[in-house]
Amino acid sequence: MDRFIDNAGVKLHLEVLGSGPRHVLFAHGWISSRRMWYDLVERFDPAAFTLYLLDFRGAGRSDRPLEGHDLEGYASDLRAAITVVEAPVTVVAHSMGGKVAQYAAIDSPRNLAKLALITPGTARAYTASARHRQMALDAYGSRERIERFQRAAMVREVPAQTLERIVDDALIAQREAWFGWYDHGRNVDFAERLGEIALPSFAVAGERDPLVPPSRVKRDVAQRIPGCLFVTLREVGHNVPIEASAELAEMLVRFV
Repeated sequence: MDRFIDNAGVKLHLEVLGSGPRHVLFAHGWISSRRMWYDLVERFDPAAFTLYLLDFRGAGRSDRPLEGHDLEGYASDLRAAITVVEAPVTVVAHSMGGKVAQYAAIDSPRNLAKLALITPGTARAYTASARHRQMALDAYGSRERIERFQRAAMVREVPAQTLERIVDDALIAQREAWFGWYDHGRNVDFAERLGEIALPSFAVAGERDPLVPPSRVKRDVAQRIPGCLFVTLREVGHNVPIEASAELAEMLVRFV
């Protein structure tokens, strides 16, 4: 089922799967969409779970406003999605979505129950070198460069149709989403506030993640959120939801 919700005039798309009593909301990463989760969510029992797959602004089927492509804007999108669930919900967030989820969780949205952070961006500010920034942004609009970028972030082979899906999503991502997060999201620091998160949480790192190495996830996420469980998956890169969908699904089912 497709559902569209309003966030201060921005229409956001939620794909809803299943009808079970356990509610899980999925938040994707940079230049991605809800479709990053498809290989993972097919492993959930639809009679036991109701799953909500969010497209942030500028991604998938959501609106493409010129404003709000920063930490505050994406956090407002996530809070809006949490609110419409109207039940205790576990947020599962990947990469950029992981940083956004940590930020949103500090304010304790009413029905946010648990937090699962998958190779998450951290609450520390990380400003890329000018060369690294240019390499990433030069990929905008180029299927060949986007595919090369995605392959470089992964260790395991993934099905061809899965790789094509995530490349397609990057190709249609709004230009402001590419540049806005790089310039106005990655470099925001709120690490000193992570201790305010009072939720059952766990963080997953990929052993060979070239973008967010396990040491960073452990130091800057798991050790700062009170009681946060830390797990490293072996022989996995950054895109854990598609590289290790079976292992991750098993962990999430137990956690939820």
